[in-house]
Amino acid sequence: MKPAATSFQALAFTDELTAIGQYGHFLARRYEEQDAVHLYHFEAGFFVELTYDQFANRLVRTCTFTTSDCLEDYAASIDLRALGLGEQAG
Repeated sequence: MKPAATSFQALAFTDELTAIGQYGHFLARRYEEQDAVHLYHFEAGFFVELTYDQFANRLVRTCTFTTSDCLEDYAASIDLRALGLGEQAG
């Protein structure tokens, strides 16, 4: 079953990773100090950032959000119109 934002947030971390692999659509990557942050979009209308610590070589956390306000860091990499989110940011 495809997760909604609230059900995704209730999952254990390993189950979140499984859901990202099965249902998440990779959109973009950005870097934040030693971390690579990968952005995924779910058909249910929410986004997930998956943070990978490059020095520790491990996935460390997810962050879920439902508004396009948090997409500013990705504005140069993604077309918000293609996601049905209105005007292109940037």
